Amino acid sequence: MTSKPLGIDDISGFEFVKEILHGDPTYAINFDRIQWDNKYNQYVIVEFLLCEEAQSVSPFTSHPNRYFLKNKHKFISLWEISQQFNARLYLVNYAKKGTKHEDEVLFMLVKNVDENNTSNFVTTEDYKMTRNKFSQQFRAMNKRGTK
Repeated sequence: MTSKPLGIDDISGFEFVKEILHGDPTYAINFDRIQWDNKYNQYVIVEFLLCEEAQSVSPFTSHPNRYFLKNKHKFISLWEISQQFNARLYLVNYAKKGTKHEDEVLFMLVKNVDENNTSNFVTTEDYKMTRNKFSQQFRAMNKRGTK
């Protein structure tokens, strides 16, 4: 089975929903990536978490526990869906290319999400990588996407 390379990003669906909601709060989450992984014989869900240059944290120092209460529904929903589908859940902290922390990528395998555990809402196994190393790892995972 073959697939095509990524082309133009389709944000039109996101923009359409934003328009249709007229500023109403949303009770949904957008998935960044869902794919099959032959290595683990299960789906993987990947959520990319951008660290803006103006923030006081970098991709290496940011973690969902730092802002869990602000985005708890997102992390709880991602975790619950990953459990429903027996999928591995990955969170990826990154910075935009051309910024101070562009070469920092924190790849996190989520082990648990528990909104009642105030000392550790999101339990992760963390891997600090350069942008190039993450690219190699991600490309390898991408190649395992055929079913």
